[in-house]
Amino acid sequence: MAKITADFRAAAERGDAPLLPAERLWGFWEFSYANAALAIATWAFLIGGAVGLFVGPKEGIAAIVIGNIIGVVLTALATCAPAGKYGIEQFIALRSQFGTHGSRLVYVLAVVFLTMGWLAVLAMMFGRSIDGLTAIVGSTEASPTGVKMTIAALGAILLTWFIVARGPTSIKIFNMVVSPALAVLMVWMLYLLLSKHSFADLMAMPALAPPFEDSTLNFIIAIEVNLAAGFSWWPYIGNLGRLTKTERTAFWPNILGIFGAAALGEIVGLLAAVALGQSDPTIWMTQIGGLAVGLIALGFVAFANITSMANILYTSIVGLRQVGTEGLRKLRWEVILGLFCVIPLILVLFFPGMYDGFFIFLVWTSALNSALAGIGIADYFFLRRQKLDLRGLHAPDDRSPYRFLGGFNPIGLCALAVGFVVYVWIFNPQTLESAAVFKYLTASIPSCLAAGLVHFGLTKAFARAAGWGAYPRA
Repeated sequence: MAKITADFRAAAERGDAPLLPAERLWGFWEFSYANAALAIATWAFLIGGAVGLFVGPKEGIAAIVIGNIIGVVLTALATCAPAGKYGIEQFIALRSQFGTHGSRLVYVLAVVFLTMGWLAVLAMMFGRSIDGLTAIVGSTEASPTGVKMTIAALGAILLTWFIVARGPTSIKIFNMVVSPALAVLMVWMLYLLLSKHSFADLMAMPALAPPFEDSTLNFIIAIEVNLAAGFSWWPYIGNLGRLTKTERTAFWPNILGIFGAAALGEIVGLLAAVALGQSDPTIWMTQIGGLAVGLIALGFVAFANITSMANILYTSIVGLRQVGTEGLRKLRWEVILGLFCVIPLILVLFFPGMYDGFFIFLVWTSALNSALAGIGIADYFFLRRQKLDLRGLHAPDDRSPYRFLGGFNPIGLCALAVGFVVYVWIFNPQTLESAAVFKYLTASIPSCLAAGLVHFGLTKAFARAAGWGAYPRA
C-alpha cells in the first residue's frame, strides 16, 4: 500500500494525475521563493539593458513596472488560477480551451520551440558568466563565444537535467537557498551603483541608442518589451502553481516573486547599462565593484540561470508527458528529460549566435503568449465560470467531453491566430515598425483582448449549440 501511495504521488507530481491539497509542496513563501528564483536570472539584466536602449532610467523604470505587472497578472490569471484550484497540469487544463489534440499543437508552439531556445540561451548566459569568472581570476580577456563558454554551457544543461531528474522536491530546496541570496545580491549591486552615481544623476542619464526621434514611441516600445517579459511566463508558471496548497497561494506570489524579482533585476540592469554603457551583465558586473564583487556577482548570477533552467525544464516535461504519445509517457522520467535536452545541447554547440538575438526572440514570444492569456481568461472565468470536469480532462481522447471537433477546438485555434495577426499588424518585433495605434495601446494588450473576445464570442455563438466542450448552457 505504501508503494502504491508513493507511486501515485510521484505520478501526480509529474502531472499524470491532479495533486490533492495534502500532496502539494508549496505555501505562500515557498512559491514566492520559487518564482523569485525563476525570475532573477541574467535575462532580467538583459531586458533591463534592452530598455536602456530606448529610454533613460526615469521612463525605463516606469516601463518596467507597467509592462511587467500587466503581463504577470494576466498570465497568472490564465494559468495559475485553474492550476492552483484543481492541482491540475497546465496543458491538461488546456484541453478545455483547444481540445485534446489542439492542446498538443499549442504545447509544441508555446513550449517545445520556445523552451528549448530558452534553455540554450540561459545555458550560454551561464557559460559567459563562467568565462567572465575565469578571465577575472586569470587576468585574461573574456571570450564570450569561446571553448570555455561552450563547455560551461553544456555543463549547465547537464546539471539542470540532474536537478530536475530528482523531482520537484530538489527544485524546492534549490530555490529556497538561491532565491534569497540572489535578492540580497541585487540590492547589493544597486547599492554599489548608487554609491558611484547619485540617484539624481542616474535618473538624468539618457537612453543609450533610441531608434526614433519620437520619445513617446520609444517609451511604448520599452513598455512592450516588458509586457513581453511578463507574458513570457505563460508556458511555465501554471505547472509551478499546481504545486501550491490553495488557489490564492497559486496567484498572489506571482506578484511578489515573478513581478518583484524580475522588476528588481531589470532595474539594476537598466541602471548599469546607462551608467556603464554596456548591456551585457557578464561584462558590466566586473566594472561595478572590482575583482571581489565581480567574482561573487558572476558566480551567483551564473547559478541563478540554473534555477531558472530547472523550473522551466520541469514544467515543460510535466506538460510533455500529458500531450505526448503513450509510448512517450511510458519512458522513464530521466529519459524524457535527457531527450528534451538534446536540442538545447545542439544549439549551444552549433548556434551560439542566437544569444545575440535575445531581445527580438523575447518580443516575438508575446505575439503568441498574450493571445493565449486572453483565451485562457475568457474561457476559464467567463465561459466556464471557474468550473472544470477533472474526469473529462483525463478521459481518453475518444471519450473526452473536451474533444470538440476531431480533438481540435477550431474556435480556440482561430482566436489564437487572430491574436497573433493583430499583434504583428500593430507591431513588428523584427523591424520595430508599428501602426499608429501602437503608441496608444501597445501590441500585447490588443492581441490579448482580441483573442479573448473572439474566443468568447464564437464560443457563445457556435460551440454551445454544437455541443462542443461541455460548456454550461446558462
